[in-house]
Amino acid sequence: LLQDARYGLRMLWKTPGFTLAAVVSLALGIGANTVVFSVVNAVLLKSLPYRDPARVVLLWGANSASGNSREQVSATDVADWRAQSRSFEDVSTYGDWRPLLAEGAGDPERLPAVQVGDGYFKVMKGEPLLGRTFLPEEQEDGKDFVVVLGYDLWQRRFAGDPSIVGRRITLSGRPYTVVGVMPADFKSLPAGLVQEEAQLYRPVAEAFDEHERGSRHLRAVARLKEGATVEQAQAEMTAIARRITEEHPAENTNYGVRVTPLREDLVGDIRPALLLLFGAVAFVLLIACANVGNLLLARSTARRRELAIRAALGAGGLRIVRQLLTESLLLALVGGSLGLLAAAWGTRVTEALGAQLIPWLGHVEMDARILAFTFATSVLTGVVFGLAPALRASRPDLNESLKEGARSGASASRSLVRSFLVVSEVALSLVLLVGAGLLVKSVARLRGVDPGFDAKNVATMNVWLPSAKYSKPDDQHAFYAQLAERVSRLPGVEAVGVTSVLPVSGNFDGRTVEIEGRAYGAGEQPDAENYFVSPGYLRAMSVPLVRGREFNEADTKDSQPVAVVSRTFAREQWGDADPIGKRLRYYDPYAKGKPWRTVVGVVADVKLTRLDAKDAGGLYVPEAQAPSSAMTLVVKTSANPAGVVPAVRDEVRGIDKELALFNVKTMDELVSDSILLRRFAMLLLGAFAALALVLASVGIYGVISYTVTRRTHEIGVRMALGATASDILRMVVRQGMGLTLAGVAVGVGVALALTRALRTLLYEVSPTDPSVFVGISLLLASVALAACLVPARRATRVDPMIALRDE
Repeated sequence: LLQDARYGLRMLWKTPGFTLAAVVSLALGIGANTVVFSVVNAVLLKSLPYRDPARVVLLWGANSASGNSREQVSATDVADWRAQSRSFEDVSTYGDWRPLLAEGAGDPERLPAVQVGDGYFKVMKGEPLLGRTFLPEEQEDGKDFVVVLGYDLWQRRFAGDPSIVGRRITLSGRPYTVVGVMPADFKSLPAGLVQEEAQLYRPVAEAFDEHERGSRHLRAVARLKEGATVEQAQAEMTAIARRITEEHPAENTNYGVRVTPLREDLVGDIRPALLLLFGAVAFVLLIACANVGNLLLARSTARRRELAIRAALGAGGLRIVRQLLTESLLLALVGGSLGLLAAAWGTRVTEALGAQLIPWLGHVEMDARILAFTFATSVLTGVVFGLAPALRASRPDLNESLKEGARSGASASRSLVRSFLVVSEVALSLVLLVGAGLLVKSVARLRGVDPGFDAKNVATMNVWLPSAKYSKPDDQHAFYAQLAERVSRLPGVEAVGVTSVLPVSGNFDGRTVEIEGRAYGAGEQPDAENYFVSPGYLRAMSVPLVRGREFNEADTKDSQPVAVVSRTFAREQWGDADPIGKRLRYYDPYAKGKPWRTVVGVVADVKLTRLDAKDAGGLYVPEAQAPSSAMTLVVKTSANPAGVVPAVRDEVRGIDKELALFNVKTMDELVSDSILLRRFAMLLLGAFAALALVLASVGIYGVISYTVTRRTHEIGVRMALGATASDILRMVVRQGMGLTLAGVAVGVGVALALTRALRTLLYEVSPTDPSVFVGISLLLASVALAACLVPARRATRVDPMIALRDE
């Protein structure tokens, strides 16, 4: 074997052109596969950074009326689940918290934090590094001014002070006592379940009496008991939810529970896209294998005399196969090594593209599993592309091969194999190109969706007020009114407003309402997407007014309660009747004194959650009539919106130096982020399709070029007998385009079957879109024609005298 390896290395070194072409093809194919596998490994295979993560599950509310099976839950329902279930070690609630920290090292900042219920640290198996976690009695309002620090926050803002336990710190203007510090290896729930990974924890301290059963603004996490399954837990929770509905029909009609494993929830929407990409990149590797297989077939033809001499001297078929397989394995291992280096770079690019979509994708490491995958892929590839040429070369025709004057022309069977490989390359490339084309068209359609607002030159930023300092609604409203007035005077600012919820931000404030004069049964009240906005918000977002009026400065807490509704809400509730002057109010089964609001305007529909979401009813209420301490500032500018942020920050500090801006983004960025999954799939599949196109064109060029070289004598004879240059050109191009068209025909058939897997990633584009299929086929044919023309033109310059001299 060592002798075979040494000889193989010498032979590869003697043919640098062949070796370079083969190694580069394999490096691209294996490297691309390693990149995708590293993502699959990080997202689907690698263990989550928790103890026994397979036993951690999420309990979501399931609303059968709306079809939403990922709704938030109430503390009252969770308390019942915790008391009645037997499948869990413990159940706990959690929710986002963004306290303002103004002390310690650094400027004031809003911290990503989590409010957690009793049992949370037991569910997550977290033991503090210093101090303790929360006591059950600290889950009561008024006794909840205690916090547990995350390790990074403890190091960054408090310099790792070992005496931090027992120290009082001020958060959002209120004093809290630090009771513990979590170790460095304790990981928060990932972004997606919370806004950002938490650096700080406090008790949720949520009341769970019957008046709060319908207050669904928390989430629930649980740990299965040893031996319990998700299916058992789901069956038990379904029965518990049914009992609760029977006991409390007003609040729980249509509400159930969905139990889902933590990983499944995190990667549910991403898994199909990743598996699709994994299948696509396997096509790239097959194309690379076909390329190298063609090169080896051509090379074995050139080495026919050498192999015949070996056979004549007594080498058996297995001995020759072993020699040639050793050479192909050497090629594969060198290509795999280079592919691994390329994958290290490609993984960094993939992280940058997908880290926002998959938060923990920013921590991809080349671990032993990835190295083993690359090695196994290299070995398998070496065997796959090397076996067929080796078997064919092991059965030489000694009588023909050893003749002194025998030409080295290829046999018909070898030409057939090479043609088959080219057709396969073209077919696989077309499948990838069609998939990429469908995604490109889908993303283009999404970008063309009217979101109901103008995102151009709009900056957004959160400015939340500490409740201790701004406890009165009048103070909250006065701050935002003053801030809007000051920002409106900045150069380049065209309009300013504040809102409780930003469109396409992923946030949602659903409210149940009732229409005046209508009677409702349990659970029949309509829902609306709710916004609390200032008078300037609709102008800043350029939301078109359809009928009536917008809010103005006269809409105050002392004036008539008013509302503006979206076009869809008006149509669903009042049909063709004029909604102006109609009245509605927030539904509350316990407090019938909610004020009726008069509809004063109708505006266009706005995409609240996603661009591809169906238009839903929107309800706008003046911020002055429902003040809040957590609002988002929206600034419309005449130029680059990012340029106004420093000036806005100065204005905020001019009003209150302890406040901080956070979540600073432009609306263009938010719109782009809302289609992250499709863009991620499009960019990766597009890159693989482009790579496949290059490999296929190189394969076509290689086969036609080889054919021209082997048929030089024939071409010389044809030209000597009167064939013109155009005749030779047509003959060569006809051969290459014949293979291409056969590959296109096969590829179209395969693509028609496989592109249906893209259905969930497409938007208003059919998986069999004829324009994409036709366009990609023409593109591939054009590239193939260009690849054929180069060797074809070379064939037209064959000198008949030189070609026939050997005769």
